[in-house]
Order: sequence, then structure tokens, then C-alpha cells
Amino acid sequence: MSSGTKVANQEQHARSATRPQRPAPPGPLKPTRARRRPALIALGLALVALSVLASVYLTTTLGQTYQVLAVTKEIPRGTAITSSDLAAVDLPTGPTLLKPVPADQLAQMEGKVAATDLSPGQLLTDTSAVDELGPPAGQSIVGVALAPNQMPTTDLKPGDAVRVVETPATGGEPPVEAPFAISATVIRVEPSTLGDQQVVDVQVASSNAAGLAARAATGRVAIVIDAVRAG
Repeated sequence: MSSGTKVANQEQHARSATRPQRPAPPGPLKPTRARRRPALIALGLALVALSVLASVYLTTTLGQTYQVLAVTKEIPRGTAITSSDLAAVDLPTGPTLLKPVPADQLAQMEGKVAATDLSPGQLLTDTSAVDELGPPAGQSIVGVALAPNQMPTTDLKPGDAVRVVETPATGGEPPVEAPFAISATVIRVEPSTLGDQQVVDVQVASSNAAGLAARAATGRVAIVIDAVRAG
């Protein structure tokens, strides 16, 4: 080896010795194991189980229905209910504030009377139909027999507001003062067995019932329609 080459190698070795040494790269970190809390694990499992049970309950109950009775046509208050007025409809099973009549009680509902005005699509309840419609406290029902000339040609319907007016005797002079009149509500209209008369059951205040019955017995009364029931 020449002296020049030897000198060059010595200089290179000297430079390598004076360079700062690079630190070795860090090794891979060891994974740390997360601490598992038994209480949280139990809570999570309980929530999962609860959600599964809720899903099963909703799936099984929402698909279940039962049949109840619904009104198919308008039934005025006091009108007898027939089987053609009702139909069976499906109602979802579940909590409800309604108490509809089950569909298998259709035969028991036929012949009852509507306790209030019933509209198409309305569910029939135990309080919707009664065996006999009685007047509320303080009210009475009076039957008035009327000939065609004592009532309007407009058909009277249950719920119509009317006045029963006392009329003078046949051929008599019209009254100078306002005639006796009683406000009433039509409950029912039935043909009479006496000729072409109609018997109109009207509901009046109990204090006026006796006076109206006495005047109706004379046959000198007429009915005036004040308000026709809606529909």
C-alpha cells in the first residue's frame, strides 16, 4: 500500500470517528391490555337483551288485530239500530282508552237505539246504544198526534228543534196575543193507527210536560220547525 493511500484511509477513519452517532430507531410498542369492568359488561349485555325483547314484543303485537263494530251509515239519536248499520273492522291489539263493542256481539246490538247521533266510521261503544232512550233529568217526553195540516211537509227527524203551538178552534178567530208555544226536541216520528196522522214524540222541560199533554189531547196544536238537525 502506498503512503498516499494509507494517509487517505487514516483521514477517512478520523472523520468517521468525529461524526455524531445516530440513535437507534425505537422498537415496536407493546400493546397494552384494556381493563374490562365487569359492571359495564353486564350493563351492556342487559341493554342488548332488553332491546331484543322489545323488538320481539313489537313484532308480535303490532301484527295482531281483533274485530270490533263500526257504524257504516248515519244513525240519528233515538233511531233503532239494524245489522246493516254496522260492520266489523280490524283494530290493532294494544292499550286504548276506547271500549268498542266486539264484532261477535252484532246480534245483541240489533234493535237497540242510538243514545246519541252516530256518524259513519265511528266505533260503536257500550254507551252508544241503549235498550231504551230515556229523557235526562228535568226533561219529559210527550206524544203529539198531528194531522198533515198540523205539521210542515218537511220530514221531521230525531234531533230537530221545534215549537208546539196551540191553535184556535176550527173556524175560530186567530188569537190577539201570541199563542201558547212550547219549545221541544223531536225524539221519534211514527205513523198513527188513526187515519193519516203522525205521532211525534217530543222532549220538553218537565215543567211544561203537563200543559203540552193537555193541549195535545184537544188536537188543537201544530208543530213549527225552528232548527233542522245537521245532516
